[in-house]
Amino acid sequence: MRNLIECPGERSDVLIIDEAGSEFITKCIPVQLSISVLKIRKGIPYINKPVFLLHLCKRVFQFRLTQRALITSIVDVIKPKVIISFIDTSIIMGQLDLTFPQKLVISIQNGARTHMDGFNNNSFLLPHYFAFGEYEKELIKKMNVKCKTFHGVGSLKLGIFLNNVVKSDNVNNSICFISEYADPLKDKFHIERIRRLKQIFSNLVTWNDVNYCNIKVALRVNGVTSSNEIEFFNNIGDVELIKKSDFSSYNAGYNSSIVISNISTIGYELFGAGKKVLFCGMTASNDIFLEEKGINYMMRKLPDIVLLRSLSQSEFNSKMRSLINMSNEEYLSLTKEARKYYMKCEKKYTHEVVSEFIADFMQKETLTIGSNV
Repeated sequence: MRNLIECPGERSDVLIIDEAGSEFITKCIPVQLSISVLKIRKGIPYINKPVFLLHLCKRVFQFRLTQRALITSIVDVIKPKVIISFIDTSIIMGQLDLTFPQKLVISIQNGARTHMDGFNNNSFLLPHYFAFGEYEKELIKKMNVKCKTFHGVGSLKLGIFLNNVVKSDNVNNSICFISEYADPLKDKFHIERIRRLKQIFSNLVTWNDVNYCNIKVALRVNGVTSSNEIEFFNNIGDVELIKKSDFSSYNAGYNSSIVISNISTIGYELFGAGKKVLFCGMTASNDIFLEEKGINYMMRKLPDIVLLRSLSQSEFNSKMRSLINMSNEEYLSLTKEARKYYMKCEKKYTHEVVSEFIADFMQKETLTIGSNV
C-alpha cells in the first residue's frame, strides 16, 4: 500500500505538479507569485482539511476513484491560477486542463522522445506545451495527439545552465562521452542497447590510443547501481568519470571539443547549443532495432557529418577526424537547420519565455477581475 503524503492546503497562485524537476520549474515563475509543489510519486497526496474531503467526494462521484479525482480535489482547495509540470508525458496535465479550462495549465518537456511514452494513450492530450523544437511538433502530429498550443522554445534545463555557464580554457583537448548505461534487462532492446553502447565506447578508447585526448564520461545512474555503471566503463578504458549532479553532464559536454551521444537528451541539448556532437548507434536504414523503438524517425534529419551510420572503427575514426578538423563556423553553418529543428536555443531562454507567458496570463486575469468589479 502506498504511503499518504500530507500537502499544505494554503491557497497559492501556482501549483507545480510533481516534485521531480520542480527546482527548475520555479525558475519559470514570476517572483511575485506564490508557489506550492504537489508531491505525487512516493505516495498518495492529501490535504488534512475537512474541505478537501468534501471536494474529494464530489470529484470521486465525477471521475470515480482515480488519480484525476484526487488531484483535482487538491486543486479545488489550493485554487491556483496556474498549474505547471515538468512531467510532460503524464496524462494528468491534459485532464487538469479539461477540468479547469479557466486556469493556465502548462507542460514543459523534460527529455528527448521517440514514442513519447504516455502519448500512446488514446485519451492523452497536451495542454499548453513548451517543447524542445519542431521535431516534437511533428511527432505529436504523427501520433495524433491533441495539443492546446505548441511552443518550440528549447530545453528548460539547458537554458538555465547557459544562463550561468562558465567556459573552460581546456576545451580543445577533451572528448565527452554521454553515458546511457542502465543495468541490462532480459528483453532484447536493453541487451542490444548495452551492446551498442559498449562498442561505441570501445571505438572511442581505441581512437584515443593515437589521439591522446582527455575522455570524460558523463555518468547517468544515481544510487547504489552506479557501481555497475562505473565498472562497465572502467573495464573498457581508463577514463575520467563525471558523477551525476544537476549540471555535471552539461559542464562536461559544454567544456569539451566533441560530445559523443546516442539519443540522450543532453546530446540533443548540446547540439542545439552549437557543440560538435557525434550521434552514434545507427546502422543501416532498415535496422529493425531502430525501427521498433522510433530511433530512426528521431534521427532522420540529423546531417551526415554528425551521424554515425555503423558501429565500425573505421567510420568512427573518419567522423571524429572530420569534426575535429572542421572549423566552428563551418560546423554551425552545416548544422543550422537541424539544430533549429531538434533544439531551439535562443538568447531568450525557455524559463524566460515561460515566465513571460505566465505573467501575461496573470495580467489578463487581473484586468478581467477588475472589469467585473
